[in-house]
Amino acid sequence: MKKVMQRINFALALVFVCFHVYTALFGVIPGNGQKSVHLGLVLGILFSGLFDKDEGKPALQAMDIILLVAGMASAAYIYYISPAYELRGGITYVQDVVFGTILIVTLLLATWRRIGPVLSIVAMLFVAYAFFGKYAPLLLKHAGFTYTRYIHLTVYTADGIFGTPLNASATFIVVFIILGAVFNATGVGDYMTSLATCLFGRFRGGPAKVAVVASALFGSISGSASANVIGTGTFTIPMMKKMGFDPEFSGAVEATASTGGQIMPPVMGSAAFLMAEVLQVRYWDVVKAAIIPALLYFIAIMFMVDLYARRNHIRGMDKSEVPDLKTIIRKLYLLSPLVLLIILISVTKLSITRSGIYTLVFTVFISCFDKDTRLSLKKLKLIVLDSGRGCTSVAIACALVGVIIATVLGSGLSYRLSNVLVALAAGRLNVLLIITMITALILGMGLPSTACYLVLGTLVAPAIMALGVVPMAAHMFVFYFGITSNVTPPVALASYAAAGIARCNPSKCGYKGFKLAIAGFILPFMFVNNPVLLGFGNAGEIILCLITALVGIYSLACAAENYIIGAPINIIQRIFLFGAALLCIDPNPLTDITGIVIIVLVHVTAILFDRKKQAVR
Repeated sequence: MKKVMQRINFALALVFVCFHVYTALFGVIPGNGQKSVHLGLVLGILFSGLFDKDEGKPALQAMDIILLVAGMASAAYIYYISPAYELRGGITYVQDVVFGTILIVTLLLATWRRIGPVLSIVAMLFVAYAFFGKYAPLLLKHAGFTYTRYIHLTVYTADGIFGTPLNASATFIVVFIILGAVFNATGVGDYMTSLATCLFGRFRGGPAKVAVVASALFGSISGSASANVIGTGTFTIPMMKKMGFDPEFSGAVEATASTGGQIMPPVMGSAAFLMAEVLQVRYWDVVKAAIIPALLYFIAIMFMVDLYARRNHIRGMDKSEVPDLKTIIRKLYLLSPLVLLIILISVTKLSITRSGIYTLVFTVFISCFDKDTRLSLKKLKLIVLDSGRGCTSVAIACALVGVIIATVLGSGLSYRLSNVLVALAAGRLNVLLIITMITALILGMGLPSTACYLVLGTLVAPAIMALGVVPMAAHMFVFYFGITSNVTPPVALASYAAAGIARCNPSKCGYKGFKLAIAGFILPFMFVNNPVLLGFGNAGEIILCLITALVGIYSLACAAENYIIGAPINIIQRIFLFGAALLCIDPNPLTDITGIVIIVLVHVTAILFDRKKQAVR
């Protein structure tokens, strides 16, 4: 039975990849067709894969088979009934309710098994709210749903499971997950790590800087912080430890950089595609808005890594440990798929799906010219399995979040919750942003960034926009904190993955990752208060804002690392530097100048005090 299920798993994954490559080239199935096939295959891949993992647990294996059949059957029923259902004008039959119920239950259990209990519990709470909301306090109270109406809204309309999130998963996201699997199999991902090592390996604290750059490049493609940690951390973390970085800091650097990879253009994470869909803007508009904040995030990590290396006298890598420059240059063509993707998205204005699929075909083509990158049957099988498995968490999260969205829209909770949050903040934007940040970090703990963004984008972003914040800035704000939850204790998944490779204490690694990601907590406040950082302004305004932001994150890095270039600092100086960084948030020339003056004074006093102390010794 085990081998049979393995074959079924591979067969489903193969059909999954072929189906999405074909529809990306020749057009998607209209209506719910594309989404129902996508979801049915994902559920089949998930439960056939879990059967193998549940070896020795007959009850779980029996449940896997039942849920595999139930999930694929309900998706097939919706595929079959959708054209006729649209002509009924909302009339729902008994069999529609039965299959709709089966699908919702299957999704809840699939999410529990694949992602964890948090999102499933949140979804169940919203289902309960749908039926018992009429007993809720006045601000949250609604008229309630009949069971048939709820199933109709949740399963058979575009406001539920088969709504915008699942559509993005079935059209845009899946293509880039397959592209990421092709990049891994052809060596494009490994080349990016080698390129980063060649460029930055010999600098002070070289391996840590390699981790930052490699994760920015590879993480932009992978779209998963934990996957990025595994992909680049297996090389960079041991190298960092060898060069003198302590294990917790080594893991923290990799976790923080890998988390930031999801906000790094051009591919970013899956949530970027969803944001473009939700805001009804071009994907390229999201990419343009994300460029400056993403660069600032990674520059901040670089600052902290460099300060740590200076303070601990950690040198760069030895020449023998750095890849040969001639080899790197000779294989520079492996960077061309990423360049092509940028050109297709930004210059030719092709759709995201077409851009991704053309890049995929081009990557396969150029891999044929080198025996090390050429695709073999073994590599093709790996691409198929990685693509199928890689899409399960995103697709299931997108589908289950549809249950939450249906409840929110059907009950009018979105409007009322926005009013509650605005009232709670007494109409003060910065107070509302802090409340939103805390909410995002709590909801984001243990959730994929896609699911976290969808929940927050639905529930919380409207409240921020109600106080006049630009929609792109509001959604980018919740997006950043949804992603930053990967390195926010107590459920810092990226840090825990890195701790496993570094063989260190996960809690300490999580704390240090949280400290390294401190810029990720300041930047969203910066671009909400000053949308120029998102590209909303002329060239002069953007350059000036970028300079003050760089000063601010440098000040923040010094405060976090307890060190400036040339001297250690005391607690008072750290407080002043942290305050200077906060002053740079406000797009006001007076606060910017005050912040810069404080930073200069702290540097001068710290260096003078350190020289005086050295002279006494």
